[in-house]
Amino acid sequence: MKPIRVALVGLGGAAARIHLPALASVADVTLVGAAEPSPDVRSGMERWKIPVITPDLTSLLDHTHPDLVIVATPPDLHAAHVREALESGAHVLCEKPFVARLDQADELIALSSGMGRLLAVNNQYRYMRIYSEARRQIASGKLGELYQAQVWQQMFHPPEKETNWRARLDRYTLFEFGTHALDLLAFFFGDLPVAVTARTPKVPHGYASDVLAVVLLDFPGDRVATVNLHRVSRAPRRYLEMRLDTREASLRLSLGGVARAGVDLSGGRPRLRASLLKGGEARLERDGRSRVIARSLRSEFDSATARHLDEVLGRIRSGDVSPRSAIHAREILRTVFAAYEAAETGKTIRIADFHP
Repeated sequence: MKPIRVALVGLGGAAARIHLPALASVADVTLVGAAEPSPDVRSGMERWKIPVITPDLTSLLDHTHPDLVIVATPPDLHAAHVREALESGAHVLCEKPFVARLDQADELIALSSGMGRLLAVNNQYRYMRIYSEARRQIASGKLGELYQAQVWQQMFHPPEKETNWRARLDRYTLFEFGTHALDLLAFFFGDLPVAVTARTPKVPHGYASDVLAVVLLDFPGDRVATVNLHRVSRAPRRYLEMRLDTREASLRLSLGGVARAGVDLSGGRPRLRASLLKGGEARLERDGRSRVIARSLRSEFDSATARHLDEVLGRIRSGDVSPRSAIHAREILRTVFAAYEAAETGKTIRIADFHP
């Protein structure tokens, strides 16, 4: 099988931590080059043995003629880079958040369809073992229908702690991180939300951005989800916690190096339960009992991206260039923007009627 030629634009944190390790682990691909405007960053890439590193995407495309371009630049550059890659004849896998505006998403989806090229967005969390196993358990039907979900994040990580483009975002938490939480909720419910109510209250710390975002989402079938993303919490760090309630059980999902200890009172006598994981853990809880259904000892950001990339490569080889991934990412962004509108107006926003 002829390897698919891949080029990478942007050699910042997403490339170093996620995309370059993912590419190194996927079979039948060849990394033909990368583009990065910073000379300092370019000079620090020796360990990856990238054949060609150019200062811009135009030069990279001229030199390498890739089959697939991975866009890992800041989101305000995504639209321009995705457009240029598609127009060159390449397929595209774009990092999240997809783009800065919905009209940009619409333009790129139309362009990819017109060019007959695949456009996908790397919402890779659903490819992590704890989430894919939880989805499998729900989809089996044995636990009953999922009717409520809770999502929360707590840490002290305001924008001033960022050292890259995130520090410049006015819409910080929901736009940059919330897309992951919303994608997971759509993954578990098997549908997109239909309405959103939100608050981004002022906090005593003085930050103007949404360092605290509180969101209520209505899903079809009278199902609900709550999201609480708290970036100025003094509580112990929790990168991403979820609880999924079905008719017959509850699923507890923890991502991001959480140490947990507790006493299990089931079975007639107390038992100490503890876990310390750098990756994540999924537990099935029912009738006072709790058991692990999936566990990752290490971070899966790169391996989950590798699984997604392998899927993208399979679609390219089979000729499946449907823009469904980009359309889904567009709808996730529409929910994010509707949440900001709900927070600004104090109203519940029906997402089907929302056109920013």
